[in-house]
Amino acid sequence: MPPKNFHIETFVVGPMPNNLYLLRDDQSRKIVVVDPSIGSEIALHRVLELTRDGYQLSAIWNTHGHFDHIYDNAKWKSRFDVPLLMHRDDEWLLETLPDSAALWLGLPDVRVVVPDIWIEDLQTLRVGDFSCEVLLLPGHSPGSVAFHFAGEDVGISGDVLFRGSAGRTDLPRGDPATLQTSLAKLCALPAQTQILPGHGAPTTIAQEKETNPYLQL
Repeated sequence: MPPKNFHIETFVVGPMPNNLYLLRDDQSRKIVVVDPSIGSEIALHRVLELTRDGYQLSAIWNTHGHFDHIYDNAKWKSRFDVPLLMHRDDEWLLETLPDSAALWLGLPDVRVVVPDIWIEDLQTLRVGDFSCEVLLLPGHSPGSVAFHFAGEDVGISGDVLFRGSAGRTDLPRGDPATLQTSLAKLCALPAQTQILPGHGAPTTIAQEKETNPYLQL
């Protein structure tokens, strides 16, 4: 079990629906939001509630640049003015954000926010006193990443790996062979690692290696 000072809250939001994660260190009272998706107000209100108890949002992390995962970046940036982090290989998706949101769901135009920090493969990030490693996992999108908290046996996988499935590769710049390489990299993590995906229920590396057809090729 993760140390009691480290907590992950999951919010299922938006029409797709997306998993938004709040990562919280109770010792330092720092919070990070992962993938401020469409309809993220419930999570934003939760952070505002926590700030009344002395907590502080320290960063916004994006697992990748598809519109449903970054749609509310501007809302969070304007409210909290904290660094936004994403991998540069998905920068091109920022250019198509308004059109993608309108085309898929008829959503209104949204303000595009350029990340403050371009994260890199194997970079270390922190949530207060807890650290994770960035794993670059292209295939679903060129800049897809996971955030692996080795000490807590948790990985946030974005849309690379799901329970019983894997990220689609029929979107622009998706690539099935590249995704297979990324899945192998992700599944080299310890078997007990809990995987928190961008959509759907959590799972573990052990469960997916046994049952996921995308890992049996």
